[in-house]
Amino acid sequence: MKKILLLLSIILLLAGCASKRYTKKAVKFEEAGLYEDAAEYYYQAVKKKNSNVDANLGLRKTGQLTLDRKLADFTQAYKQADYKKAVYNYLEAEKYYNKVKGVKIDLRFPEYHKEYYEEAKSDYLNKKYADGVNKLNREDFTAALTIFTEIKNIDANYKDVKDLYVTAKYEPMYRDANQYLEIGLYRKAYYTFEKIIQGAGTYKQSVALKDEAQEKGTITILISDFTYTNYKYRETGNKLTSGLKGKLSELNNPFIRLIDPSSLNVNIYENGQMNMQAANLAGIKAVLNGSVTKVSTTNGKLNKEQKRGYLKEVTKTKNKEGEEITKVKYFKTNYLEYKQTNRANLALSFKLISTEDNSVMVSDMINISNSDNIHYATYKGDKSKLIPGYWRYKDRDSKEDIKKDNKSDINKLKNLLNGDSSIKSAQSLLNELFNQSVYKITKKVNKYNPEK
Repeated sequence: MKKILLLLSIILLLAGCASKRYTKKAVKFEEAGLYEDAAEYYYQAVKKKNSNVDANLGLRKTGQLTLDRKLADFTQAYKQADYKKAVYNYLEAEKYYNKVKGVKIDLRFPEYHKEYYEEAKSDYLNKKYADGVNKLNREDFTAALTIFTEIKNIDANYKDVKDLYVTAKYEPMYRDANQYLEIGLYRKAYYTFEKIIQGAGTYKQSVALKDEAQEKGTITILISDFTYTNYKYRETGNKLTSGLKGKLSELNNPFIRLIDPSSLNVNIYENGQMNMQAANLAGIKAVLNGSVTKVSTTNGKLNKEQKRGYLKEVTKTKNKEGEEITKVKYFKTNYLEYKQTNRANLALSFKLISTEDNSVMVSDMINISNSDNIHYATYKGDKSKLIPGYWRYKDRDSKEDIKKDNKSDINKLKNLLNGDSSIKSAQSLLNELFNQSVYKITKKVNKYNPEK
């Protein structure tokens, strides 16, 4: 709670400092007669700290002068019958008035200006509206849209401008979408109709035509059981088939629909083989099949190797003069190092085939592998004193003895002593390959677009 209060105090202090800086700048601009600039700095000062009295008074004065100048511009344009300029000058003045009002400063805005504005607006928008309708009738949709957008921005409820705006914006899309539907670009038609519906709701027949485009563009797919070149791969083939059915059914793709063979009322097989013509007549547009060509798993042997090293003993004593002396002794010892690698490999091919003409829509070959390994060490004694090295004889010294008493080698040994001894089984690695394969096939099928 104390921290929050401290933070709030700091924020308020900083805001107060900023408000003072803005006020000082505003005063300088006001003294120079630059009232609009002064008003902006006063506004920022009040916005930073609304209790700044000098800034409030300054904004009330210079803000009023600024608003009066904007209203004078409006009045002049109105008198000159430049109604477009009058409309935009009034809207600018109104916007400024509301901005200052947002920091609780009420400026004088005489009501009679509103009457003049309504007169100017009526004249200007009537002419713009007539021009927009004329352009819409001539099917100049781009120009009409520009005009109706402007009218909407000035007065969103003016006559039937909302409907005309929709027509100007979405009629060209609607016509394009119908053209796409006519020439067989069903996906393009579908997404164009969807865009129209999102922006204009039930514009003309957009909803029904979107559904028609989806129906005509949908690829109904039958997933055939994966075959295998070796009976040992049967289980893998079954898993891939099952996995693909699950993943493809989860796709948020409006143009893919899976067909359940049990839902068919006709026999699409002949002599154990699929009759593509019969499948097509049964409403199946494509068949996804594949073959598993290789499955291998290897659970490697856990190799254990006895390694030689040293226990490093450090002692500190004092000599006769009271000076501290450090003594280091090394004792020969053994520790164990373990290594193991497990592997899995999976190879397969797949095709998405059209039942209409037996053409290949999507195909690929997948050959992927996976592995996991462990490399760690164990020691029953005090690990913190163990250092790597080599010795020839345990009971006597030899010229071949090596003590690797350096930071780099010691850290490597520590990493081994703290190493993970768990390893993924070959079957777990193979399961990961299943998932990767299913993902790759699903992604390829999902990305297929006959219109590209």
